[in-house]
Amino acid sequence: MKLKHLVAKNVRIVTVVVAMLLVVGGVVLAAGEEIFLKQAIEFALRDNPAARLAEVQAEQGRVGAEQLRQSVDSAIYQLITTGTLPPKQMSLVYTGSLQAEQLETLALHGKQAERNLLLLETQSNYLELYRSFDRLKLARQAERRAREQQRLAEVAFGAGTVARSDILTAQAHVAVAQAQLFSAESSVQAAQAALNKSLGRPLATAIELPGGFSVPEQETLDLAKGLSGAEAGRLEVIVARETLRLEERELEYARHSLDDAAQRGAELEAEEARLQLRMAAEAVRLEVFQLYHRLAGLEKQLIALEQGVRAAAEAHRLAVLRYQAGAGTQFEVTVAEDALAEREQDLLHARYESYLGYLSWRLATGQSLE
Repeated sequence: MKLKHLVAKNVRIVTVVVAMLLVVGGVVLAAGEEIFLKQAIEFALRDNPAARLAEVQAEQGRVGAEQLRQSVDSAIYQLITTGTLPPKQMSLVYTGSLQAEQLETLALHGKQAERNLLLLETQSNYLELYRSFDRLKLARQAERRAREQQRLAEVAFGAGTVARSDILTAQAHVAVAQAQLFSAESSVQAAQAALNKSLGRPLATAIELPGGFSVPEQETLDLAKGLSGAEAGRLEVIVARETLRLEERELEYARHSLDDAAQRGAELEAEEARLQLRMAAEAVRLEVFQLYHRLAGLEKQLIALEQGVRAAAEAHRLAVLRYQAGAGTQFEVTVAEDALAEREQDLLHARYESYLGYLSWRLATGQSLE
């Protein structure tokens, strides 16, 4: 069997979408086990069935390679003892050892690729749960602020300084804020289920995340190094390269043992493999090039968000000074605090995206995530 028919299918990161039936009044978020990012990675590699499946498939490749070698040895013995072999058996003698070597090599590369995808999925889901908790915090703040606005409107209406329509408007704002809070609570449950799936645990298992999380360190991106790494280490390029090796070996056999038509067929197979290798290399180079510039653009966005945080911090400082001087209200201070918290969370989430982009960069350039 030709190598190109032995390549395992790609496994994509699966996003878990959970539909939940929620009772009126919101979701009660149960306290759960506190899990750090390093622990999440360890749990995923230990308990997720995808990790075990990668092990099984790698072992299947090793066993298949050993069986193929035994078939080659049997064919060689038959050739020695009888002096002749059928064409298929002779072809096996000529190419079988290379096919066996490739089965083992690709099995190991495939195993690492599957583990890398699992690690990317786990870390993405881990950070998404952080994001969902942050959104829930903001939704709670917005709901409390809307209720305070309603209370102030009712007091002002009682004093005769506003119309009843102001109360109705405030009530509508409360209803919207409560709906957003309900949605944020549901998003936490869905994100928790997705992470549990990555960890190989029941979806409803409660999870706590440690406070003060900081994004892991990232290496500086090097485009030239990334392009060469992609050509050398990406699975699709390795598969195409090994396919060409096998086709060239079969072409050598055809030139020595087969008729002109068979030789021409082997030449076309080898030419096709060369073109496939070239296309695979160009595709991964383009992917790396685009990813590099996208991540460079994200760095610029981080700078802009950092400036936004500084501006919000200054607005909060001025609101506090106005309140202390009797020229502002506590509500204005609260609004400024919430705006600052939102800008800080926007910056943190952008840093999450930058880190996930860095992990994608490592995968795109043929590097391991372990």
